[in-house]
Amino acid sequence: MENKAQTLQTVKANLVASYRQFFALEDPALSMPATQLQFFTQQSLTRHYRIAAFFKDEQAPIVGTFTRQLDAQRFLLKAYRSNVYRVVDQAQLSFLQRV
Repeated sequence: MENKAQTLQTVKANLVASYRQFFALEDPALSMPATQLQFFTQQSLTRHYRIAAFFKDEQAPIVGTFTRQLDAQRFLLKAYRSNVYRVVDQAQLSFLQRV
């Protein structure tokens, strides 16, 4: 009986995976409310947290730390283990995750 249940689960998993691949379904994009983004950017700047910044038009996040605040809506993000800096506008952000 257990073997049949396990086989059914693997068939189900394979069917779901092939369905998602055939119709090119993607997971929904992560997003946060604007007030929460403002709070998290300020908190990560003051506490020097390493974060993963997800942007609205990009697939992969950038991992790093906010080094300084340029104005009310713009921050300077230094990539982790790199000398790459990026000016980040809060309007470009969709999600912040502490790493």
